[in-house]
Amino acid sequence: VVVEERPTRTYAFQSKEITMYDVYPNPIQVQAFIDYKLHSESVKAKIMIHNILGKNMGEYELTTSETRVKIEVDDLLPGVYFYTLYLDNNGILTRKLIVRK
Repeated sequence: VVVEERPTRTYAFQSKEITMYDVYPNPIQVQAFIDYKLHSESVKAKIMIHNILGKNMGEYELTTSETRVKIEVDDLLPGVYFYTLYLDNNGILTRKLIVRK
């Protein structure tokens, strides 16, 4: 019997447009996930990854047909990054992301 342990999810943000959970695992070695539920098709939602200097390192569009973003860190050096949730091009929430290899 194989038991898959799922991490305890904590809300990062919740509104009428979206429910988003914190990234896991954090720190990241290979890949991480952000679970979400987009409640409206009319809102444009995305997550952007930035380095400590503000340079865009990745962008992920969020859709109502999906509920999870997979973040690959193959191209990122070890260090501190930030991910920001954008709704209709407005930055709503920024959280820290740590990459370890």
